[in-house]
Amino acid sequence: MIQFTPGEYEFPEKGGEIEFSENGTILGVNAHDEDYIVMDVTNMTEVCVSVLWKFWDSDEKHAAESIKMGLLPGLKTRLALPISSVRGQTLFLKRTPGKLKTVVHGRPVDPAKITKFSVGADRSPVPVKLYIHSLYITSEKPDFPLEGEPLVDELGQKAGADWPGKTKSADEMIAFLRAEYDKEVPAASEGCGKFGGSLKKRFEPTGYFSLHCESGVYWLADPEGYAFYSCGPDCVGVDGDCNIGGISALCGELIEAGKIGREGDFYSWTKANLSRAFGENWYEAWRKMNLRRLREWGCNTIACWSDHRFIEYAHMPYVHILHGFPRAGKYIFRDFPDVFDPAYADDSARWATQLERHRDDPYMIGYFMSNEPNWAFVDNLDIAKMTLESGEDLYSKAELIRLLKEKYVTISTLNSAWGTDYASFDDISGSLPEASAADTMELSAEMIREFVKVPALALREVDKNHLNLGMRYAWLSSPALAAGKEYFDIFSFNCYRHDPWSSIERMVEMVQMPVMIGEFHFGATDRGLDATGIQAVANQEDRARAYRRYMHRCAAHPYCLGAHYFNYNDQPYLGRFDGENYQIGLIDVTGRPYPEFTEGMTRTHAELCDIRMGLMPPTDDAPEESEAIFY
Repeated sequence: MIQFTPGEYEFPEKGGEIEFSENGTILGVNAHDEDYIVMDVTNMTEVCVSVLWKFWDSDEKHAAESIKMGLLPGLKTRLALPISSVRGQTLFLKRTPGKLKTVVHGRPVDPAKITKFSVGADRSPVPVKLYIHSLYITSEKPDFPLEGEPLVDELGQKAGADWPGKTKSADEMIAFLRAEYDKEVPAASEGCGKFGGSLKKRFEPTGYFSLHCESGVYWLADPEGYAFYSCGPDCVGVDGDCNIGGISALCGELIEAGKIGREGDFYSWTKANLSRAFGENWYEAWRKMNLRRLREWGCNTIACWSDHRFIEYAHMPYVHILHGFPRAGKYIFRDFPDVFDPAYADDSARWATQLERHRDDPYMIGYFMSNEPNWAFVDNLDIAKMTLESGEDLYSKAELIRLLKEKYVTISTLNSAWGTDYASFDDISGSLPEASAADTMELSAEMIREFVKVPALALREVDKNHLNLGMRYAWLSSPALAAGKEYFDIFSFNCYRHDPWSSIERMVEMVQMPVMIGEFHFGATDRGLDATGIQAVANQEDRARAYRRYMHRCAAHPYCLGAHYFNYNDQPYLGRFDGENYQIGLIDVTGRPYPEFTEGMTRTHAELCDIRMGLMPPTDDAPEESEAIFY
């Protein structure tokens, strides 16, 4: 029987774990779906850390599934992991008090087949120290006691800490914001047309953004025909809503319920701070300030998830992302619907009507159909195999069996190929043999093609004027994810790398069409936040250098048409809706930009079209990479 001993556990920067399993049990218990693994823990490290749970279901060296949970420093927190989560049906688990974001990685695991379990820490820039007070399994849904001093001040900044550029008081913040408001909004950038395209190069105008290829180099052209390289931040909005459910003791002084900034379990220090400075006119003040900033910084695109009221006010090019992806009666895995269900086509037609308000807008570059579909996070996911093995009555299963009949004609021919003894095609179910893999991966591509095709055609029926910018995949976890690319004008993906070149190359090799990057960022821990996001550098100056090199490399690639930075605002110290709390913004919680970073962006944006036209080389100046803190 495994004995847990309370105490301090230290893990090196490269990460590490402690095994708490024996003979296929967890802490000596045969865990079931309804059980929870509960750990009371204090992060004794000076920064946020990722607690890493790992599960094996074979003798392989690497865990089948790992689950990351973020922890704030210095706070005793109860973590409760539902055993059912190892089945992988949910990518992001709900936030509980004190815990930050939780992400489920890897392939699904049957709890009854767990062979080994461990808990530890992910990679970190410093050694991780955890005091584990208790670790046990229970079938009772746990509560989440939380005690502690406020971790943020009245402005939403980290309490008890100092850094260059920190706002020292509400009065200082108000004076700064009012001075920002008094600055004049500049006209469009010199050398650019009405829509931000470069006057140095022109194509035949179409009245909308269009796609061109010249001497092997792809270009966007704005509605006037001027060459356009898309650059700008995601999430341009007031934003900043923090999930304060169950953690009000950590929040310091809050504006009372019903006032600007507070809505139920969500609180926005950003809104509260603006209302302190501008009263009821806080939104009008915000939009004027931030239109000026975007123009001064040379941004030519308002990217995904931005405030549409601001977009209408700004008269700047923008991209739109559709909401509430079409569904059918059932899901097969995570958010992958039963795509051959007629209800999927019906819902796609309804969903596509979102574009009606945009279809005649010349400022819209194009639209993204989705962002990082959750089902696509599993490497080499065989969605057809899952469908055939399912005991559910699925339209997609019937279609796959029809396709197998079309290929093999007789069940004996299929049995010979798969080494099976089915009496008929309709008997295909249960655990499929390894020999079926070639067929099921081909069928998976057909399902993914249908996943793309049906809603893409519905969108084209509504809007024939704008570019379809694709799905913003996190990565292509298998070649099958390229299926359906013929229904896109541009293939989009999110690329969190210091150097995007090799990722662009791999993507272009797979899809053979122009691409756009929907998200990337660089964070640091030098200005009051304790987590960096997915890519990290040492400080704000290095963020500017990293941004410049990244964008130069994108602009130099003949197939890459733009890249959008995620995101405009820093995330709240105590965590947004899902617990992310990264220092990745252009602006901090008090509305103060990071000047080193934004000055670097301004310089970069002025250089992009010259790089794309071959008039200047991309920079080789790369800052040193730091170990990232993200969950």
